[in-house]
Amino acid sequence: MKKFDRTGTRRALNAVAAAAAIVLAISGCAAGAPGPTAGTTAGATSPSLEVVYDGAAITATSVSDNFGAEPEVTLPDAALVGDKIERRTIVEGAGEQINADSTVVMKLLVVDLGTGQSAQPYGYLGANVGLNDPQLPGYVAAMVNGATSGSRIAAIVPGEVLLGSATTQTEVPASLFVIDVQSIAPAAAATGTPMDPTQDLVVVSQTPGKQPEITVNTSPDAPAEQVIDVVLQGNGATVKEGDLVTVQYTGLLLSDGTEFDSSWSRGGMPSSFPTTGVVPGFANALVGQQVGSRVVTVFGPDLGYGESGTGSIPAGSTLVFVVDIIDTM
Repeated sequence: MKKFDRTGTRRALNAVAAAAAIVLAISGCAAGAPGPTAGTTAGATSPSLEVVYDGAAITATSVSDNFGAEPEVTLPDAALVGDKIERRTIVEGAGEQINADSTVVMKLLVVDLGTGQSAQPYGYLGANVGLNDPQLPGYVAAMVNGATSGSRIAAIVPGEVLLGSATTQTEVPASLFVIDVQSIAPAAAATGTPMDPTQDLVVVSQTPGKQPEITVNTSPDAPAEQVIDVVLQGNGATVKEGDLVTVQYTGLLLSDGTEFDSSWSRGGMPSSFPTTGVVPGFANALVGQQVGSRVVTVFGPDLGYGESGTGSIPAGSTLVFVVDIIDTM
């Protein structure tokens, strides 16, 4: 499904890789010269993960409230940074409360308070993160634990806290994190209203909140144009081009109904990716649809993997996807 995945499968990175991505962003900051009190040198022991809400440094920080889009920030004086994580809620989400056992989708921006430069540009972290994974730096959970899904959180993490996750560095600056966070649940499924099917290539069950049962009719000829059929109509936010979407999906070959990829087959944990990071046919089926919808799409190799195929997808294959849209931002 992904443009850049030669196997044609969507394999979520594990939490270890996610942790490494965060630490790398922080470690990269250390190359710049920190401000007077923006950094710390090696030697700090057992830094506190205590969170101070609306502390002096984070209160002096300005962050825009455009959840899901690149934030505009004004940084505080580095001299205001203390020795504890400071946190403030910029946008209060309407979803469930995130806890230490939650799995979350994050878009985040990391800014070096020493140089004032972005250490990690705003965007998807690259993996869905289990907050209870022992490999994850403790400050990550501390920044989002207790927030509601759909929130934008701003947090300043002192250098001594970051240093514990970047042990090869001799000096680590304090950093500002702006995090847009969504909680996701295993086995989440589309919850929309059943609709009359508009095609007969694929028969899909329409019980809201349940994993779909799928039968591919392998007799008809492949369609000349892409088929997009909404069999459960959601009423949530509309997916826009470039959005980060969270979905359950199953991919099959129209020729014989063989499944080549499925989030359901990997334990039912939804997958997340930007609409710009998948093959055109998949993106076409998502953009313009509403959260809560179940979408059936069938498209030819020109919108998929072409005449070369990839992995378990043969050359010239017409593909079927059944997609439950869980969230978007």
